[in-house]
Amino acid sequence: MNDFVKYLLWAVCLVLLQEFLFNNIQFVHFLSPYIYIFLILILPFNMHTSLIMLVAFVLGLSVDIISAGVLGSHAAACTLMAYCRNIITKVTMPRGDYENTSTATALHINLRQFILYAFLLVFLHHFILFFVEIFTLKNFIFTLIQIIASSAISTVFIILFKLLFGYKKDVQ
Repeated sequence: MNDFVKYLLWAVCLVLLQEFLFNNIQFVHFLSPYIYIFLILILPFNMHTSLIMLVAFVLGLSVDIISAGVLGSHAAACTLMAYCRNIITKVTMPRGDYENTSTATALHINLRQFILYAFLLVFLHHFILFFVEIFTLKNFIFTLIQIIASSAISTVFIILFKLLFGYKKDVQ
């Protein structure tokens, strides 16, 4: 299947799952998993950063449009996440582990490395998202706890997605 079509289908499915399933799941009344960002994590490592940022912006904007909330908050968080993705990849994975791999779902990428990679990017996304949505530093500690807990829950769901939908042949 053409990569463009594959990632477009992923985007549509993840946005719909986010809107109709995961936005209705709440833990402790204020923690919601955000799984749509899984797409940003699995985009090819050799894709140019500006293209990843464009995809992330459109993905975030589509979530902003179909869900109630601050318009642009998901777009901003996704775009910053995409911008920092290469930096986090270089920090969390040794050079040889991602250079010959098209996506982070490849089976030969260490699960521990993927968890660290995913958590750091999810935390960055959530940090921007939550502070843009509340737009205040009032209750900073509570918001930080909410960010950490939501990041952990989102990362668990993302790891489950990786394990369920990881590609068998993902080496270029």
